[in-house]
Amino acid sequence: MEPDRRDYVVRIDAATVLRVTVAYDAGQLQEWINGAVNAYRHNFVGIHAEPRPFRAIHRRLQPAFRAVFVAIGRRVLVIRPPIAGDLPRIFLNFILRLDHLPTFVGMDMPRIAEWLHETRRYEMRRIIYVRELAARHTGRQELRNAGLKRIVQEILGRSLDRYVVSRRFWQNRWSSEHLAPELVTQGSIRVFMGLQVAQAIEGFIWDVDEQGNS
Repeated sequence: MEPDRRDYVVRIDAATVLRVTVAYDAGQLQEWINGAVNAYRHNFVGIHAEPRPFRAIHRRLQPAFRAVFVAIGRRVLVIRPPIAGDLPRIFLNFILRLDHLPTFVGMDMPRIAEWLHETRRYEMRRIIYVRELAARHTGRQELRNAGLKRIVQEILGRSLDRYVVSRRFWQNRWSSEHLAPELVTQGSIRVFMGLQVAQAIEGFIWDVDEQGNS
């Protein structure tokens, strides 16, 4: 089996390239924080966890988190157990180095916030649930139960059919010892597009430097 890779480039289209880091120790986490702080230009931080929950299944029977994705601009951090326990420290270190308190954005924020509070004793004080935000923005209540592909289509007018596939296709692979590149790509696109939806609704515009990185 091939060893774990640390750095990835995920290209959504010609103008949208994500720089992804899979962190395996505290030193790599801190290195990512240092770079992310310099790239931070907005109020939002994206967060996403895999595998995603199944509907109509009791919370105690839902799959445990196997990977957590954090997006700041077009930089994405991927954290896997056991160092997921460092997530509160990541958030705290990041927040302490900013001029204002960031807002965490994601498709499954209630579950993520609950997990951080119950297992890590960390309370996310400012969160945005992308489904709720999209429903309020459009006045379409059915978006409260919609998936990411539909919300992106409705808000951004973009299709994710070629990028995002059913959770059932990947479900068992999240427990593998080595995180496959396809899984890194899936999670990175999901966390970034959720972030873009929130920014589009709130009227933010990406600041892009000469290298095309925000």
